[in-house]
Amino acid sequence: MNESPLIIKVNLISSGERGNILSSNIKYDQINVRKYHYFLLLGLIQKHKRISRSKLAELTKMSNTSVGKIVKNLIEDELVIEVGQTEGEVGRRATILEINPKGSYIIGVEIELNTINVALVSLNGEVIVKKHTECDMKQHPEDVLDLISEEIITLTKQSGSKVANKIIAIGVSMPGLVSWPEGKALMVPQFHWDNVEVKAYLERKLDYVVYVDNDVRTVLLAENLFGSMTDFKDCACLYIGSGVGGAVMVNGEILRGYRNTLGEIGHITLDPNGMLCDCGRLGCLQTFICSSEIEKQTQRSIHEVFNAFEQGEDWAVRMINRARKYLSLAISNIVCMYNPKAVLLAGPMVQEFTALVEGVEALSNEHIWSPLKNSFQLIQPKIGENTGVIGASALVLNEFLRHTNNEI
Repeated sequence: MNESPLIIKVNLISSGERGNILSSNIKYDQINVRKYHYFLLLGLIQKHKRISRSKLAELTKMSNTSVGKIVKNLIEDELVIEVGQTEGEVGRRATILEINPKGSYIIGVEIELNTINVALVSLNGEVIVKKHTECDMKQHPEDVLDLISEEIITLTKQSGSKVANKIIAIGVSMPGLVSWPEGKALMVPQFHWDNVEVKAYLERKLDYVVYVDNDVRTVLLAENLFGSMTDFKDCACLYIGSGVGGAVMVNGEILRGYRNTLGEIGHITLDPNGMLCDCGRLGCLQTFICSSEIEKQTQRSIHEVFNAFEQGEDWAVRMINRARKYLSLAISNIVCMYNPKAVLLAGPMVQEFTALVEGVEALSNEHIWSPLKNSFQLIQPKIGENTGVIGASALVLNEFLRHTNNEI
């Protein structure tokens, strides 16, 4: 398998230093430090969107000379461009830098219950082109992965060799339990998949590195890199759709847990004598707030339920108020466990039915432990309909931006 363009670039920027490598028992050799600083500056430029060299030096405590050399490399590698100068400053104006949207690309793949979305995404989170394909996920998993491979190959051919040669890697966002970093779909009840080697299979079919993760984590990553969560290093996501999922970020890092299942909040027990969940247990959180459970309990579509709520029908008001109550309990529990500065409320139930989250922040503060009252914000998603493919690309970008942190 070929190395990705970005890894090749890093090797090139440090090739002139190879003769000066210190003995292998020295932890911080020059090559790794240069690679670290290269990605550090790239990450800061991505985060701030528009920033000057002097501001980069101020943030990193690096010398202006060192920053200038690394920025020169980033510009030569076509990852960063100059876009004008600051205005209104006394004396010399500073040149502004931003990510080059045409410098490198990522293939983002979103696997849903009945559809596959494949998109070419720029480093600034812009969807360049997107392909939507209907697919029966209950067929053999290899048939689905073959279809995904074909869609990716078609997309790269249509994009042309100049663009295809700048593709860093492929990111895949999907529901269910997914191992990390192996990228195996351990269990996806919606698809009837068990222990499917998604990453390994796609890497055999395609000449790219592939990253695979749970869709809730990719939503949080997307909003953290490109959307409404860019200002928060300590945050969480509560995703509500046909089921309920969660994700947590501490100091800018996604928390994964022993089996990469940290955040499966939909299956915490809130009432041991409650209703039967699809998982076979009683009183799971999702039995109170997800669309499939509300539909099952009311024998009506979720749209009918919310229409009845808007019209003030008693049964619907009680159902939605109960959902709000348990949603607020979930939020207060998340805040007590992880102490996030912000909680992202995402998913179809949040985006389509805003009545579900009205007044929930105040309710959460009623239930929460008093020292943490008003310590967090509830945030709505910003990205919208392309969250899946942008989240999949954010998974790739996040790994490359932290690439050297694991090596040093």
